[in-house]
Amino acid sequence: MNPRRTARTGGATILLASSLALTSCGTGDTSDNAETKSGEDTIEIVASTSIWGNVAEAVVAGTPAEDTVEITAVVEGNDADPHHFEPSAADIARATEADIVVVGGGGYDAWLYDSLENKDNVIHALPLTTHSHDHEYEGHDHEHGGEGAVESIDGNEHVWYDTDALSQVAEDIAKKVGDDANAEDFTKRMDALHERTHALPKKTYAQTEPIADYILEHSDMEDKTPKGYRSATLSHGEPTAADLNAFLEAIKHGDVDVLIYNPQTKTDLTERIRKAAEENNVKVMKIGETPPDGTNFLDYFDEVVTSLEGLA
Repeated sequence: MNPRRTARTGGATILLASSLALTSCGTGDTSDNAETKSGEDTIEIVASTSIWGNVAEAVVAGTPAEDTVEITAVVEGNDADPHHFEPSAADIARATEADIVVVGGGGYDAWLYDSLENKDNVIHALPLTTHSHDHEYEGHDHEHGGEGAVESIDGNEHVWYDTDALSQVAEDIAKKVGDDANAEDFTKRMDALHERTHALPKKTYAQTEPIADYILEHSDMEDKTPKGYRSATLSHGEPTAADLNAFLEAIKHGDVDVLIYNPQTKTDLTERIRKAAEENNVKVMKIGETPPDGTNFLDYFDEVVTSLEGLA
């Protein structure tokens, strides 16, 4: 029997047949296996986005656990910006009743976990802050969130592009599900992907939003995004006219080899930057918040790294 996976986006509910299953656990004490709230055999897991749902699926795929786990992803596809997603009452109710909830943390998907009185069953990569911060988390324990799995880069929420964070969340899921699940194959895949990011070509880049920080952290690629612009986007603020001008000048003067463009957070300002890049023969690489509908995030992550490798 294959587990069911439920995808919910903007209140719509879709039942997807899947050979994959998932499960999660809090990043605190993960030694205890999940016990279903309903007392039934099925473990109900709710993920804020399909990204975390795909991670959990990978952990239980091909194991006995895939027959006992049901997965719900609140946001799927790339039509919505998860930064500002508004869950339905049904989404919150399902998360409240779930045995396990998987989120990124750092304020990114606080719209889901803020409403939960009991956060012991929440697995999170970054601390469960109530909003984004413009300072580094440094992996410490926030009063309002507990420890995260990894340290953030300048408070950047896009931690699902960090292979270490993905591996840690996967391991926590496996611990919570129990002996029926195994994260070993997943972590091996992430280790291989991590090594590839170390070998990316030495190019300069700038980002319309800091979506690729965790991918490029260990590479020889050099960030040419103007500091003022970067600071504004990290804090979800509006870059100033001077910030925009500095960005356009960097493109015009040939300081940028590739523009990393997030289509899910596009604005008139980012469209001006993209257009300037195209007019100056700067390669534009799209990296989204979430993969296209129907695309597994792990495959999408691999495709992104492959595209970056192609810059050589």
